[in-house]
Amino acid sequence: MSSATMATRMIEAAELLLRDGSASSAFRRRAVSTAYYAVFHALARQCADFPRSAPRRSEEYERVYRALEHGPLKQAFLQSPLKDNRLLSKIGQSVVRLQAERFKADYMPPITGLFSSAQAEELVGLGRETVKEIEALRAGPDNARLLATALMFTGKRR
Repeated sequence: MSSATMATRMIEAAELLLRDGSASSAFRRRAVSTAYYAVFHALARQCADFPRSAPRRSEEYERVYRALEHGPLKQAFLQSPLKDNRLLSKIGQSVVRLQAERFKADYMPPITGLFSSAQAEELVGLGRETVKEIEALRAGPDNARLLATALMFTGKRR
C-alpha cells in the first residue's frame, strides 16, 4: 500500500464533504475550496522537491514550499513556457479554473445554489485528476523541472 500525499488526503476530505453533506451549500463550498488547495499543495511539493537536496523537515525545504503564491501561480500558467507545453498547459487550465472557483467558494456571500452538487462533484473530480497529473510528473523529470522553475522564478521572461 503506497502512502498517500497530503494533496491526495485533501481530495479525500473534499469527497467526504460531498458525500456526507451534499445537501449543504457550506459543505459544497468547502469541498470546492479544498479541491483547489489539494492542487496547490501538490504544486508546492513539486517545487520544493526540485532540487531534492534539502531534507523535508528542514527550514530550506519549508521556505521553498511556502514560496508559491496564488497570483503569480495563475500568471505563470498563462505564459510561456508552461502554456506552450501540452501536459503543463492542461494542468494550468485546471489550476486556473479551480483557483477561480475557490475564490467564489471562499469569498462570495451566502448565495443559495452557488455550487450545485453536480458542479461541486465535477470540481472535486477535476482536483483529483490534476493532483494525479502533478504527482505523475515525478516519472518524467523534464516536465517536473520545467514546472518547478517556471512557478518558482516568475520574474524576467525571455
